[in-house]
Amino acid sequence: MGEDAPASGSEPRAVPPRGLALPPRDDAAVPPLDNYAEFIGRLDAAAGNLAPRLDALSKALGAAELLVDQNRAGSELWGQRLSRVSQLLARQSANRQAPPSGTLSDLHDVAVKMERLFSSRTQRVQDVCTAIRARRDQINTSLFELEKSKVKLSSSRMLAQEREKLTRLAADLSMGAESIGPGFPDTGLQATLREAREAILLAEALLEVKGN
Repeated sequence: MGEDAPASGSEPRAVPPRGLALPPRDDAAVPPLDNYAEFIGRLDAAAGNLAPRLDALSKALGAAELLVDQNRAGSELWGQRLSRVSQLLARQSANRQAPPSGTLSDLHDVAVKMERLFSSRTQRVQDVCTAIRARRDQINTSLFELEKSKVKLSSSRMLAQEREKLTRLAADLSMGAESIGPGFPDTGLQATLREAREAILLAEALLEVKGN
């Protein structure tokens, strides 16, 4: 009796179809399924830490922009006063008969100082707004990258789960028609199962490519 012949009285064993093999899997490229939740949790935690800072910066930016508007309005108002006082001083200088007015000179000096003061404040607050916007943009960029990584990781997790399901299904189909037992004759079942297994292997290979 040859080595390949089944022992007398033993039950026939299912033999998987030849010529097909599972595609090689790069386990290092795909994190284990039980690690996905941990990595996604880290992404969520990082986003949760950044979100309150973004809200605080948005409120601070709103307040700073309001100050810019107020100081710009003050600068424009004192600029208009300075222009009117300068015109009055020019008329007084042109009228040689009119005595010089110390009041106009004082108003002119005050208008010059106040116009410069509000202009300086406007510039300083604008610089603050620029710094806040830069920090806000950094946080928005980081939040976008976190969300993008979460989407990629979730997709990879789903693909890994689908590959695992397909692998189990392919293993079940590889048992062949003999495992059904006598009493259910179906001469075309073996070929149909082989076609199904081939389709599953191709689908799994595609998932491997898409997952990478």
